[in-house]
Amino acid sequence: MRMLHRSRRLFLPFLLILLTAAGLNSAADYSVASPDGNIAVTVTVDEENGTLFYRIESRGSEIVSASPVGIHTSRGDFRTGLTFVSQSVNEINETYILPHGKVSTYKNHANEQTLRLSKNGQSIEILFRAYNDGVAFCFVIPGSGEIEFFEETSAIHLAGRDVTYWGQQHPNRYGYEGSLGPVTADRLSVPVLACLKDSGHYVLMGQAATYGHYIQPHFERSGSAFRYCFPLDQSRIGPVRSTLPFQSPWRMIIISPSTPARIVESYLVENLNPSTDSRLLNPDGTVRQWVRSGRAMWDYIAGDRDNPIMWVDLVAAMGWEYYLADAGFADRWGGEQAVRKAIRYAASKNVGIIGWAHTRDYDTYEKAAAAMRRYAEWGLKGAKIDFFDHNTHDENPTQWRDYEDTQRSLQMRDWIFELGIENRFVLELHGNTMPSGERRRYPHLMTLEGVDGMERKTKPAANDLTIPYMRNVMGPVSYTVIHFDRSPGSDAYQLAMPIVYEAGIMIYAEHGQKLLAWTGKEMIQKIPSAWDETRFIEGKPAEYILLARRKGQDWFVAGMTDQARTAVFELDFLDENCSYAALIFRDQTQDAMDREIRTVTRASMLSIPMLQRGGFAMHLSPVAPVAP
Repeated sequence: MRMLHRSRRLFLPFLLILLTAAGLNSAADYSVASPDGNIAVTVTVDEENGTLFYRIESRGSEIVSASPVGIHTSRGDFRTGLTFVSQSVNEINETYILPHGKVSTYKNHANEQTLRLSKNGQSIEILFRAYNDGVAFCFVIPGSGEIEFFEETSAIHLAGRDVTYWGQQHPNRYGYEGSLGPVTADRLSVPVLACLKDSGHYVLMGQAATYGHYIQPHFERSGSAFRYCFPLDQSRIGPVRSTLPFQSPWRMIIISPSTPARIVESYLVENLNPSTDSRLLNPDGTVRQWVRSGRAMWDYIAGDRDNPIMWVDLVAAMGWEYYLADAGFADRWGGEQAVRKAIRYAASKNVGIIGWAHTRDYDTYEKAAAAMRRYAEWGLKGAKIDFFDHNTHDENPTQWRDYEDTQRSLQMRDWIFELGIENRFVLELHGNTMPSGERRRYPHLMTLEGVDGMERKTKPAANDLTIPYMRNVMGPVSYTVIHFDRSPGSDAYQLAMPIVYEAGIMIYAEHGQKLLAWTGKEMIQKIPSAWDETRFIEGKPAEYILLARRKGQDWFVAGMTDQARTAVFELDFLDENCSYAALIFRDQTQDAMDREIRTVTRASMLSIPMLQRGGFAMHLSPVAPVAP
């Protein structure tokens, strides 16, 4: 990460800070607004009961009604009986760069309010940040020594009666995920997407900056109230323990008026994470070169898993960066020496090999260090760590429900991040908990599962069409795109996937020989794995999406739909001073595409019909200045 501007943390008494006495209840309100003034969060301290509640407004509409904030720990029960001490407001304003993501330059700009409180001599701070695209809060407990956590009362009470939800029923069986889509369950995995029809807003509720000092929560829903809850399996494993000083993960609400655009385009989860680990940075602040994004072929579904030389040649022929060798690769290839030979051959073709591993070899730091060191000595460039859901930390790993969300599983993930730095490894995680922006701190974390992807043969298109509105907002997604016999959609629908979905390493599921012979080959050779800009054009969760992404001067536009529809859209994101050559692949039939090249400008209006479970993909490259 290269810092362009350092964070400014200034006392700003001139911000929207409202301090009022509220009569008989002895309540005081403390408000802070987003930099653009459109979002405001107000925290009420009930001085009589020592409780805290917050409310959120967006553009004058109530989005979150009075919702409790509280946490019960061994150092104090900070749900009631709190005494207000002081309040201050600071500005967060920084810019940073990551080597992959939906943008290349990240702007972290928010106003942060800190409320300092105490109970029985123990201090606690509650931080609220107001961003232009949402609100987040966390707990900070100063001191030293150990601390245990028992429960939270923190919740989100959505305003309005007419609300629609999308998500996953909990537990969601990580690694064998249930599909995303409309939900009505009372226990839901994070995140949850909601449409508040009364106020005309979409919100995405979840957690950011999740590490092994705490847990990944889920939601218990009662009507439109969502309470943050500990993992179902946590009590079987033991209490949640940490050390002081302590800062919790951020409880996060991304807010988007009228359409889901701000949610799809948001990188709030990255902004709420710590800065990039200094060991991953060059002296000039850029991320080290070995943290290389790219495209990968994968042999698990495609077959021919005992022929690494063939796979390396196919990757090189496509001009891609990685070959992902799945379970048992070393034994199939003939042992260590055969692996080393394949790796040397791959290096001669500028192809990196990523090797599969099971969490049973990573469930202690010592075992993980030895396993990753062995892979690094062989010359592998990365590791796919799989089956966090079968983690042998659990005494009975076949009876898991949401073990991946527990503290012990997150601690294992943390030491995998650390060992990845030591061994210069890019990482892909499967059967794992939901990401929550960790790639800002650890950009060698390229992609994660946590999705109903191509490994499952049958899935509804609604799942695929909810991913960009939810799962991909939380971090890079290892869907493993394009497989002609497994996808619910047409060839053009599948060709849209590596544009609509985002991952630091985009993994392709179909056999490389079929991809090289495919009509869509020239498009997937061009589609990058890291982006400079992302624009939501149009769509509705579980139904359809139109999305544009930029790399350099080139734009890639894609559409996917469940029901047949015609995509009609402007190209107003293009440079007004250029004309562009547009290479377009669209539905002809479910398994055939029409190819077209036309010249377009910023003023062009396109109309592209999509079949049922169809789509399109387009590459726009500047060709000439527009005549004055």
